[in-house]
Amino acid sequence: MLLIIYSILISYMLFFTTCIAPVVNTSLDQNNSSRLLRKIFPKNFLFGLTFSVFALFLSILQKNYIIFLLSVTLVVLFLFNLKYLMPKINSVADLDKKNKKYSKKFKRLHLFSVILYLLKMLISILGIILLY
Repeated sequence: MLLIIYSILISYMLFFTTCIAPVVNTSLDQNNSSRLLRKIFPKNFLFGLTFSVFALFLSILQKNYIIFLLSVTLVVLFLFNLKYLMPKINSVADLDKKNKKYSKKFKRLHLFSVILYLLKMLISILGIILLY
């Protein structure tokens, strides 16, 4: 079951990265893509958080301590994205709307968010490798 959960995590993150985000960014203007992504990303992070919590509890039940540590890391990272980083990015973007271009602060926060997302993907792949 843990293998399935980790497979779901990497699958949905890959799908989002390769299909959803590029289509939104190339099909919509900046204002509409921003509005849509602000609705999608909380659900994205909540979905990942939910499955990470499932993995956490299952790893405890199965006494798989390495997967437990990976799951804790995923829970913390998804929670950090959901409750801190995403609202921070949105508030900086709101301030930047007045200038009609993104600031260096926004770009740094966004890059940090992308790096964390890639880290979560790598952790999920590692989980699959360890469980296989």
